[in-house]
Formats: sequence, C-alpha cells, structure tokens
Amino acid sequence: MAALTIGPTKYSRGGRIKFGWYGSGEIAMRVVNSAGERELVATVSVVPYGAPDPGRHGVWIKDWSENEGVADALVKAGIVRLTGQTHSTGFVQALHAQLTKAAIAHLPEEALR
Repeated sequence: MAALTIGPTKYSRGGRIKFGWYGSGEIAMRVVNSAGERELVATVSVVPYGAPDPGRHGVWIKDWSENEGVADALVKAGIVRLTGQTHSTGFVQALHAQLTKAAIAHLPEEALR
C-alpha cells in the first residue's frame, strides 16, 4: 500500500502521513519528511479540554500558526473531509474532519478501536 502524502503548506514542505493516537483516544496525524523527521503535527487533542469526541474516524485539525494550510493540503490529498464543525481552543478554532476510506486503511491496529 502506497504511503499517504500531502503537498507543501505555508510553512512546511509536506511529506508522508504517520498515524498514531493520543492518550485521550483521539487519532493523531503527523507529517514526516523523506528523512523521517517531523515536519508538523496535523491534529490536536482537544477532547480533554471540553471538545466533543471527534468520532471513530474523526480528527481535530490544527490549521493555525505554523500549521496554516494543513487542512487544505489534507483535503487535496484525499486524506480527510472537513465537516464544517469547529471547536474553540482559545483564540483559534480546531477544524473537525473525517478520515477518508484511503486514510482509514492506513490506521495502525490500535487506532481502529
């Protein structure tokens, strides 16, 4: 199975998606470059701070500061579909998204709960 990748964002060259999960049970996504170094963390764990559970294959996307443009890059790559739901994290909004079937196929077993 080919790796999932995203193109460049405002502050990142893009790269390969690596999945994991947060202690809260939320799915985590990071982007790594060809050397395996972290470019960015695309998701944010906000359930412990009062956000609704994103759902079995849902995520909260961080699309501000150094992550500007990440949501669009994930959508263009066919990795997520934005739902239009947001959650305030203070001065910014986390964006809710659902993983596509292609992305779900790449989830590690422990994240398939």
